Amino acid sequence: MKTFEQLYTAWVDGALTKDEAAAFEKEHPELLKERDDMSKLKKLLQDNLVPAKLAHPEFFTSKLMEQIVPAERSLPSWFRVPRLAWGGAASLAFAFLLFLLIIPHPWTPQPEYVAEVLKTTTTDPKISATVDSEKGITLIKLDGVENVPDDEDLTR
Repeated sequence: MKTFEQLYTAWVDGALTKDEAAAFEKEHPELLKERDDMSKLKKLLQDNLVPAKLAHPEFFTSKLMEQIVPAERSLPSWFRVPRLAWGGAASLAFAFLLFLLIIPHPWTPQPEYVAEVLKTTTTDPKISATVDSEKGITLIKLDGVENVPDDEDLTR
């Protein structure tokens, strides 16, 4: 819907269709005398006003068009190629750091105490020894040795 000013200007200039002009005149009958005054003023201005020549019309037009027509939309500065490259490199570095911190690696420290069984033979032929090694545990079984009571102190 057009505003009053748009309809009034089009009506004074004679740009409305006959139906639109009749509806406007019916709605605003007090403006009929003003139209005659406005047409006289328009004719007077057209006859006596000489259009001024601009020194640099192309420059004026280009500056005017810059204000009328919006500039091309571009991506925000973050999405340009150099920033994306730096962002990708930073993401890779962060992922590598997480990889190093979270996933266990072979260079993780081993327990300080490491035992190695060198010999399983004894001088007593009644005693036999077997060695079972599993991950982190070495078990030596001695067959033929008397049981040691649980309450006996073995540290002496």
